[in-house]
Amino acid sequence: MNIFRHWHAHHDFHHRHGGHGRRGHPFGDHAGGSAGHLVARAAARLDLDDDQQRRLATWLGQLQQQRDTMKSLASGPELAALVAGEQFARESAQQLLDARLDTLRAAGPGLIAAFADFFDALDAEQRQALRFMLRRFSHGRRRGVA
Repeated sequence: MNIFRHWHAHHDFHHRHGGHGRRGHPFGDHAGGSAGHLVARAAARLDLDDDQQRRLATWLGQLQQQRDTMKSLASGPELAALVAGEQFARESAQQLLDARLDTLRAAGPGLIAAFADFFDALDAEQRQALRFMLRRFSHGRRRGVA
């Protein structure tokens, strides 16, 4: 049996048919998907109005910026410079990490405020539905970890 072909068929099926079941992201196929797609999925599941959708999109946009900041830490010319010499440039790596962490720390209050604005705009039923979705997501994540 060709293991790769079996995995690919399984992955392709789930990709075309809406995620990976209990282990999928509660708002869509992949957590890293476009913010517009996540907002649309959340709007459908939580019955969000236009203002709530705007607030969610704001928070997701800020979250994506911070995610991109951290992803850039391990790529590009900065990483190449760290391994260019005979020894790993520990001090430069620490400075690079500190700069990224400072950027994240500075963005933290804005991220918290954006999520709080979204959450506070939800009614009690929507908040409960969101809690349920997040609980399912976190339980699925823990089961998927070896």
